[in-house]
Amino acid sequence: MAKKSKDQVPNPNSVVNRDIIQRLNFLYQASVYLNTVAASVPTAAPPPQKKKWKKRITADQLSRNYVSAMKVVGQKTTVKMDPAVKRTLCQGCHSVLIAGSTATVRVKKSPSHTHTMVYTCTQCKETRRIPAPPCGISTGDSSSAEPMDVDDPEARNSSKGGRLPLPLRGDTGHVVFRGQEQI
Repeated sequence: MAKKSKDQVPNPNSVVNRDIIQRLNFLYQASVYLNTVAASVPTAAPPPQKKKWKKRITADQLSRNYVSAMKVVGQKTTVKMDPAVKRTLCQGCHSVLIAGSTATVRVKKSPSHTHTMVYTCTQCKETRRIPAPPCGISTGDSSSAEPMDVDDPEARNSSKGGRLPLPLRGDTGHVVFRGQEQI
């Protein structure tokens, strides 16, 4: 098999393990859908049973089964899941963390990051701490709740500590391009 030319344009249809990635995507989407359906449908009392039937599986249990199957498929095929997908899965009970229905979200101050998002699973009470993305630094009073201007040096120095994340600082010496134009 010959080497590929540098001038050759990559083909989006030649993704490695495409069928496995599509299966993981389906399992994730199905589990999110079943979680939203399970949250919107009230659970009614089961009718009295005359015969011995197998235990009914709820949409929530099926959703958890899909997530655990997704983790098993990812491990056996050595396909790495996207970190954004991993962050939305509970490690304790394998449910999808949806803010407001299956998880409570709190924003806490952090010494190493500006803020940390704390996701708490409502099923198993497992917590997950994820650094919040920087969207502007507010001082605490509600009058300055809008995001600060990154290019304004006065606003940068007046914020808490005056430290912005490295990509947002203007003095880092990085060169930024938009197309062929240097910004």
